[in-house]
Amino acid sequence: MNMKITYRKVNLITTFVLMVGILAACGSDNTKEDSQSTGNKENKSVTLRLFSNQPDRKSGQGLAEQMVVDNYMKENPNVKIEVEAVGDEPFRNKQKAYMASNEPIDITMVHSGADLNTLIQAKFVTELNPKDYEGQNYNFFDGAFKSFTFDGKLYGLPRNSDYEIIYYNKKLFSDNGVKVPTTFNELIDAAKTFRSKDITPMSTNGKELWTFGLLFQDFAQRVNGDPNAILDAVDQKKSFTEDDSFLQTAKLMKQFMDVKMFQDAYMTADYGSSQNLFTQGKAAMWYMGSWEAGMASNEKLSADFRNNLGVMRVPLVEDGKGKATDLLAWNGGGYALTTSSIHPEEAKKFFDYMMRADQWAKAAWDTGAAVPAQKYQLTGKESEVQKQLTDILNNGTSMPGASFIDFGTPGFKDDVQNALGKFFAGTATSEQLIADFQAAAAKQKK
Repeated sequence: MNMKITYRKVNLITTFVLMVGILAACGSDNTKEDSQSTGNKENKSVTLRLFSNQPDRKSGQGLAEQMVVDNYMKENPNVKIEVEAVGDEPFRNKQKAYMASNEPIDITMVHSGADLNTLIQAKFVTELNPKDYEGQNYNFFDGAFKSFTFDGKLYGLPRNSDYEIIYYNKKLFSDNGVKVPTTFNELIDAAKTFRSKDITPMSTNGKELWTFGLLFQDFAQRVNGDPNAILDAVDQKKSFTEDDSFLQTAKLMKQFMDVKMFQDAYMTADYGSSQNLFTQGKAAMWYMGSWEAGMASNEKLSADFRNNLGVMRVPLVEDGKGKATDLLAWNGGGYALTTSSIHPEEAKKFFDYMMRADQWAKAAWDTGAAVPAQKYQLTGKESEVQKQLTDILNNGTSMPGASFIDFGTPGFKDDVQNALGKFFAGTATSEQLIADFQAAAAKQKK
């Protein structure tokens, strides 16, 4: 495989201790950081380009990102940072075009795993020295670099601690007498009730396919109780077709389609439209990641929605071996320096500044935008959603540390997503889905 990194079980969530005062700079390290952030003031003017997948600069992660950009330009008036920000799907397509043309951008948002591996193979991103990001100035959680490390070399830094949960509309559940599900069968029953009342049970972005991969992995972990089982299958240490837990999981996914869990025409829905369906109160649930914590504080959304936004753990599977505290968690999105940068030294100074614990991590948490990949300080002003997400994280007992669709080669990801597309479009059986997974794993180059 091109990706010769071995993922181990991520340390227990007790490593995610909320350390008081970690964001305060101190000692000689602070002096060094100050000199780096202010040393540009007497230099000639420089324009840097940041390519982002966060087009909303007034709320959520886009706001947090913009706050860091503004902070840096204020401290370094000779530096102008131009931000190009588009939605995630066009971002992925445009990033491939930039990679092919060697477009001179300086810093790019990156998706870890297979997507980042593609950029590495094209020599579009720069290798980083992990020792530069050790210590209290950065405070990354243990294991945070795993999905950004290939062949023992680091090529990017994570911005978030990503884990999957189900957001739900408390009012829709209450008004329709639906119990918040804790088991798979209860989830199916809830879907039937909502459908009988012409309410979409759960919104999804089927057009982009990756959510289906996470959903499958989440429930596979609920069935077999082993967060590493699916990664071992990708790595061909075991077989998708010989481990019955994967076929069981595929049959659970088939039940989702049988009860019309997702919105009509869900295979054509992108991220934004699936979120809008949920935030407008037209869907009772949204299976998505901790990175959407900012919905609770986004004043563009109605107060009624924000006041009724809840978070639930992914339900257990009856007779499954998984625990309620098992998490599908990894570090997905991050940033990387590009080899096409016209100003590599200045770009590195801004990159290092952005990834300090008192910049991105603080901005992301204080604005309620996301759960950062660095230890963060509680402010006492957290939303209920933030408190729930922190509780889920702190009480997590196991996690794989990687999304299985991103664990193999870029070709594996393409093959698996194509298989998921056929299955969720209703043109492939559960057995065919698992056979396709196995074929994709076997096809990878060693």
